[in-house]
Amino acid sequence: MRWMIVGVLLSVMGLYGQTTFQEQADRLQNINAYLLDFRPSAAPDVVTKMRFEAAFDLYPQPSINSRIGSKDEPLDPPSVVPKLRGRLLLPQGWMFGGTYVPGITFEDYTADYISLELGYRVRLRGWDFGLRASYAEGDVEGPITEEGVEDQFDFSNNGFDLSVGKRFKQFKPYVFVGRNDIETELLIESDGALLRNEDDAPYAGLGLTYYHGSWQLNFEQNFTDDYLAFISVSVGYRF
Repeated sequence: MRWMIVGVLLSVMGLYGQTTFQEQADRLQNINAYLLDFRPSAAPDVVTKMRFEAAFDLYPQPSINSRIGSKDEPLDPPSVVPKLRGRLLLPQGWMFGGTYVPGITFEDYTADYISLELGYRVRLRGWDFGLRASYAEGDVEGPITEEGVEDQFDFSNNGFDLSVGKRFKQFKPYVFVGRNDIETELLIESDGALLRNEDDAPYAGLGLTYYHGSWQLNFEQNFTDDYLAFISVSVGYRF
């Protein structure tokens, strides 16, 4: 009798330990949304006069497990995602920025989204601190769950982070911590399933900016919760 009870308990534990269809779907939507949010990609600079900054960002994409239930087909997403962004820096400490992707098709994926950011920066004892809020929304069409389909992925996210950095000659290392809230919908073309999801997660990162006259080169490592890590590389010019 005792061994029967143990067997039943092990079976129940195994059942609850398995990843469900809904959990797989939520995970896939979370990863895609967090890869499209609007991270700092720059050190928190304090300026003495109004400056405009244009930057070209590159996001090498990590591998993504696209399994949802019985769908477990290998995908070949873009190895890197480009993004153009602009920032206005004011001597009062305010920063405004954004990017817009107008339905551009890139390696079988069509993306149409807008991202905005608003921040305030201050210098204390040689250290630059920045508070920043971000918002992004849009949609992506392409083979999200399997090859050769036009899945529809809609997302919106709200982020908030605190960063701190200090310049040493031409280099400025920085760190940041924040949190992001997302809402997503995934329409799977092959079976017409519409999956909705909401999630929130902490994120953090560290970066290094190199300055050369009006040019700057930035490397940033991002971490989202305990399951997603990705890097970004940015080249910017300040007017």
